[in-house]
Amino acid sequence: MNFPSTVIHLCSSFKGYAQIRDQPVTASIKYLLKLITLLALVLVASFVPWAITGTNEFVQRFDANRPSFSLHDGRIVTSVPQPFVWGDNNLRFVLDTTGQVTKPDPAALRGVLFMADSFLFWVKSTNATEVAPYSHSQQLSGFPDGLVDGGYLHRLIRASLWASLPISWLVVVLVGTLSCLVQAYLFSVAASFLERGMPSRMQMNQLLNIAIHAVTPAAILVTVYKVMQLEGLDLWLVYLIAYGVFLIGAANACRDRSPTPESPFDDSM
Repeated sequence: MNFPSTVIHLCSSFKGYAQIRDQPVTASIKYLLKLITLLALVLVASFVPWAITGTNEFVQRFDANRPSFSLHDGRIVTSVPQPFVWGDNNLRFVLDTTGQVTKPDPAALRGVLFMADSFLFWVKSTNATEVAPYSHSQQLSGFPDGLVDGGYLHRLIRASLWASLPISWLVVVLVGTLSCLVQAYLFSVAASFLERGMPSRMQMNQLLNIAIHAVTPAAILVTVYKVMQLEGLDLWLVYLIAYGVFLIGAANACRDRSPTPESPFDDSM
């Protein structure tokens, strides 16, 4: 079967796993890599519209009541009285090249502090003042000279976004594939011990093939929910439930077949 047909069979019936039970494990790994690559591409592509919308909103709020300042040779140049604060408690901006302000505003959920030769951004999980924010400081050296306005930030963010997409896609593929292989291997090892006392015992490579392919429905379901940006939904729990259902169902369906001769390498995997 080709890749689309395999995906349909794996999601529509437990009996579809019988066709992949006895194939080489390397073929299962290649299938998993194709699946995760495709789903990662969907996830990264779905992030783009959200990022563009968020960038436009950020730029608009930055330009509202913004003071006039420029960047020259990695340093901010301005004549406005400082510290200059604008924005609100959800998104606050601070301009201070005098060194009076060096830390995030504890009352703001997130924000950016522009200092003489660097900027600092912070994010908090809540507006509560006692909650410590996550913050990161970045030197301005290397940034292009010019008036720092909404258009300036929009160009920088857009360039960073397009440059980071391929890297983000690659990271999702690698992490997703490795995670699925680890969980499939752990299940196969545990199941192989339970299978020892059964008359229709399945081999280690058969269990591993089933465990790798059982990722398909769960991964697709979580990807769809993630793209839909549903709030208040525990995607990890959804994944575990879907994976467990197809894992157990597929293993039981495949056990009904006549067992194949045992391989001398079964206990060494």
